[in-house]
Amino acid sequence: MHMGRKIGSLILALALAASSVTGALAAASPAQGAYDRTAAFISKAVPAPEVSSIGGEWAVIGLARGGATRPQNYDADYLNRVEQTVKEKQGVLHTRKYTEYSRVILALSALGADAREVGGYDLTLPLGDFDKTAWQGINGPIWALIALDSRNYPVPWNPQAKTQATRQLYVDRILSRQLSDGSWSLSGEGPGDVDVTAMALQALSRYTDQAAVKLGVDRALVWLSGQQQGDGGFAAKGTANAESCAQVVVALECLGLPLTDSRFVKNGKSVLDKLLTYQLSDGSFCHDDSFDAYATMQALCALAAAVRQAGGKSAFFTMTDVQKMTHTPQSGVTAHTSRLAETPAFTDTKGIAAQQAIETLAAYGVLNGMTKTTFEPAANLTRAQFAKIVVGALNLTPEYRGTFKDVAQSAWYAPYVDTAAAYGIVNGVGDGKFEPNRNITRQEMAVIMAGYLAWKGIDTTPGTEASAYNIADLDDIAPWALKSVCFCYEKGLLSGRGTGFAPLANATRAEACVVLCGLNDFLRKTEG
Repeated sequence: MHMGRKIGSLILALALAASSVTGALAAASPAQGAYDRTAAFISKAVPAPEVSSIGGEWAVIGLARGGATRPQNYDADYLNRVEQTVKEKQGVLHTRKYTEYSRVILALSALGADAREVGGYDLTLPLGDFDKTAWQGINGPIWALIALDSRNYPVPWNPQAKTQATRQLYVDRILSRQLSDGSWSLSGEGPGDVDVTAMALQALSRYTDQAAVKLGVDRALVWLSGQQQGDGGFAAKGTANAESCAQVVVALECLGLPLTDSRFVKNGKSVLDKLLTYQLSDGSFCHDDSFDAYATMQALCALAAAVRQAGGKSAFFTMTDVQKMTHTPQSGVTAHTSRLAETPAFTDTKGIAAQQAIETLAAYGVLNGMTKTTFEPAANLTRAQFAKIVVGALNLTPEYRGTFKDVAQSAWYAPYVDTAAAYGIVNGVGDGKFEPNRNITRQEMAVIMAGYLAWKGIDTTPGTEASAYNIADLDDIAPWALKSVCFCYEKGLLSGRGTGFAPLANATRAEACVVLCGLNDFLRKTEG
């Protein structure tokens, strides 16, 4: 929201200043009444939101999340403009400033639209690139995390990324930039900034079950409380202003803390009380003492958050409560892919069940054919080879760590095995060994897949007893693999062979491709 203080265009500022609200709106509370007035103001001042910070997404988000009545076709027209913009830009909203993607994702999510299907492009894809997202500074990880969490989007696999992003990487990056006094700043150096600290709390609000996050949040709240002024307000760079108040309101709401929390009430005045003093008679807001377009947008969102909290609704940025929208674009949409190469033409995969999965992973460079024209789908895989495929499919950065005593640093597979182990994707076989050159079995592959899903926070407990799956060779499944096999079998991640599962049979190259593509589809449905 803050993303660095910006000045709206002269045209927008004039439009906002000239807009007025006629007639008083009924209000159930001070926050509701203030929100209704600001929403009415914005609806008139921004009748056709564009892909833009001030005259665009924040208006869409604030109006939608507060439940404001919008003009007819307001939402659909915005979606059409987004699709047009995305297609004109060929899916590239910005080459360096990835908060552009995060902001649009939030607006789409607020309307119930899927940010992964916009004019044939996946707008979440850039956020799978950790380095490019983090290049912008702390704003990048903060808003990437908020955007992805808004509708539980899976972190996309970005084949062009040097470092594949994960939610934990973003969480860790935010925590690593916290200053010694508990605050955050845009530069990463003191003094702390109220707005940035509040935004960091918004991003971390879903991760307080992690001890490090809980500690960081608690320290930040102590610092924020100490920054609150005697009238309930906050200042940025020495100037008391509406935007800082708005960010703190949203932060408290995202954390599930009442806006009347005693830590944030000074002399009987809450931060919401102070925010309301910045509202002008026409429903707009001032920065400190005069109308400001950006302050009005931020206040709209903060008031929407306050209204949602008072009504017992989900947090402002938790948009899973929004009914999914089926949107028909103005014109036909051509699908676009992000493949790095043309689909290989393997002569030995045509017509087999795994053909599509093989060609997909080969096109992304996750694994290669045995020759230019053959894939050998029935060939076995070693444990080391499977580790390499998994690391490639998840686009993790291979790094040797010296995890296993039978995995020499000079071995081609060493960084892949160690990286997969570091993420909990693969395990050793005991005695500090991995047995990299032994063929991987089907039950081992099931354990690896279930382990990765568990690492992602997904419950991998089977829905019923093992005996209910009618697996003829159930007794052949090792006790340590039984739960994982049943889960993968139940979810269709691994199919059986005949009437059984063949747990001790060697997994084939084709099966590995099917499993990894199925895993991606499962995550998309589960997290999205």
